[in-house]
Amino acid sequence: MSAAKVPLSARGHIESLDAGLSSVEGSCGIGALEVISDIRARRNVTKLILGHNELGDTGCEVLFDFLGSDKGRQYPITEISLNSNGIGNRGLQAIIEYLRGNTYLKELFLQNNAFVADPDLATAFAHALNCSHLETLSLTTNANLADEFISKFIPILNTPHLQELQISVLGLTHASAPHLVEYLSSPRCRLRALRANGNRLGLRGARTIVRAIHRNNFTLAKLELYANGLMDAEPDDSGETSASDDEGTRSGRILWQDSESELARALQRNRLLREATEREALNLLRYARAVLLKPRNPAALSASRALVPLASTSVDYPPTLPFQITNLPTELQLHILSFLAPTLSSAQRIRIYTYASSAATLPPLLPRLVSRGNLPDPTTLPFGGVPMGVGMLLRKRKGFASNDGVATGSNYAAPGGGRKAEERAKWLAMMRCDAFELEQDGDWGEADVLALRVY
Repeated sequence: MSAAKVPLSARGHIESLDAGLSSVEGSCGIGALEVISDIRARRNVTKLILGHNELGDTGCEVLFDFLGSDKGRQYPITEISLNSNGIGNRGLQAIIEYLRGNTYLKELFLQNNAFVADPDLATAFAHALNCSHLETLSLTTNANLADEFISKFIPILNTPHLQELQISVLGLTHASAPHLVEYLSSPRCRLRALRANGNRLGLRGARTIVRAIHRNNFTLAKLELYANGLMDAEPDDSGETSASDDEGTRSGRILWQDSESELARALQRNRLLREATEREALNLLRYARAVLLKPRNPAALSASRALVPLASTSVDYPPTLPFQITNLPTELQLHILSFLAPTLSSAQRIRIYTYASSAATLPPLLPRLVSRGNLPDPTTLPFGGVPMGVGMLLRKRKGFASNDGVATGSNYAAPGGGRKAEERAKWLAMMRCDAFELEQDGDWGEADVLALRVY
């Protein structure tokens, strides 16, 4: 019986879930050194799934000392899961050193470990995140971190790459709410999802978070605050139940139902604004390329010039010269282009103008020597590993431009997905057009959001 085929995409995954890994070598000779040996035996490793083991601090230090070495840095690991490994602050310090300056790692799962709140460590963790490209961080079920960790970690957090933060069952109380409110209300926050279930934020803390999102946050698409004592009556500073004049004697359940409705409207608004922002950014790039990208040889006729159609001609009337928008002053050109993207902020439009006007951002004309496209799995190919029509596939040029004018790599995949969508998302993130930006002196009402539905 032949061995089971392993997909090419999964050959870079090391999964030792609940495998008895213990410290460095372990009682059975299985530990961090075994994981390192497994990594060295592979040409490529992208995922490291080591949950529900007992690596502890020592095993974690040994593992990340290797991953941070010159040899370990050769592996483009995008996901690391170390949940339930008994890792303490020493191990977390090793993780922080590996995270600092890391542009490959996208997902880090550290649930249910033995971290203890330490102000210096929390500060170092935030600084390491700020100079990484991490997109998802999970600290769920580390109840010893509590408010002390949040008070040092959140105020320093300032990374445009972090999209999901999981801080459920962290032992948080209403004392953490002001720090979360300040972060969610600031331009530092680019989160798409915040999960803070199973804490003790209380009704008052949760409602202040919802109000902050409604007023100042335009990136969040998902907020989870389950099991936070939200159905209880709102207490005052002395612990007694109180209510504002306009709320009267309504119960905590009714108050939270109102906040849930407010949250739903805010998240729906964010979704509509994000879709409009992304759509207008891509549309603006097309026309900005044509108008702003100047030819290297000014004497040559540039295909990038935007011309109006020629008027009808006849024998009696000579042809009229076309109007060239590129003859207008640059300020007028940019002002005209701005009408194509009314949802974008001035800063977002300027970033797109700068990108579109640079010849360095154009895709290469010659094929790359090394393809970045998706290669077929050799185990699934007929006729000795060469599929029918592969010659035509190999002759295709690499590095073509998408219809949006974004330089992309080639991709042999199903229509509507794959490499092209990935490159488009990267470009939107680089232009910071993956979320709506409110002008500093601007205002946005619900009527403006409803108007976006007509697109």
